[in-house]
Amino acid sequence: MKRSQKEHFEGWLFVTPAFLLQMIFVYLPLAYAIFVSFHRWNMIRPMKFVGFKNYVHLFSSGDFWHSLLVTFIYVLGTVPTSVILGLLLAMLLNLWWVRGKGFFRTMFYIPVITAMAAAAVVWNWLFEPNVGLVNFILSLFGVSPKGWLNDPHWAIVALIIVGVWKRIGYNMVIFLAGLQGIPRTYYEAAMIDGATTFPRFWYITLPLLSPTTLFVTIIQFIASFRVFISVSVMTRGGPAKSTEVITYFLYENAFNYLKMGYASTIAVVMFLIMFSLTLVQFKVSKRRVFYQ
Repeated sequence: MKRSQKEHFEGWLFVTPAFLLQMIFVYLPLAYAIFVSFHRWNMIRPMKFVGFKNYVHLFSSGDFWHSLLVTFIYVLGTVPTSVILGLLLAMLLNLWWVRGKGFFRTMFYIPVITAMAAAAVVWNWLFEPNVGLVNFILSLFGVSPKGWLNDPHWAIVALIIVGVWKRIGYNMVIFLAGLQGIPRTYYEAAMIDGATTFPRFWYITLPLLSPTTLFVTIIQFIASFRVFISVSVMTRGGPAKSTEVITYFLYENAFNYLKMGYASTIAVVMFLIMFSLTLVQFKVSKRRVFYQ
């Protein structure tokens, strides 16, 4: 075997395990979900082919559009907030005079590695209307106690707070790595030219962080769109379906109502929405991302 052929074979040999994992746990389930979406199936009786009836029923369902709206409200609440706060924290930890950087990195990253189910139980106690810590802190500033998880207007806000708390540490670490990759010579040249702090941030830091920002935004968008555990533990889609995101809507139809064909339709549409919006983000950001 020639050297080039051997290297080619070795390359495919190393790629094969990852490809098989992707095939088994991603592509085959996706193909099967698409297949099931064209059937009526309750996991007890045999499948019955119904064509596009599940899709027609889904797009004419008010519950689907409501869950999609709630999902977008959650995404718009968590993604920009967690990205901006993650960037601010990273910039603070990147200052040379800040002490205990390792301690603060650890403290902010702990929520990222904390099991969401356990964290959601703790947040349930924190948001408790009568003896919860959140309302107690608000009362110190003269703010009247909120019903949080019992109030349709505040329940989604509570979930957004938990989502930001969970993801801000991840964003901070990624931004910190991006900041430390920017050459100091750019800032030194700007300071020689008389640039103050804000122009240096606006014309140097932000443009050179644009690839990192794009990566973090897309990752957080996907994570927020797929939120489930916090909703399942804290609100179960309530009160009055005010927190029924699309993943919980899918779960209810699949495992509460045993509508596996309909639930597969929701999964397929959800995948198409996420895929399309991710492509849009890449397209919109194409001219605004600068690589060193």
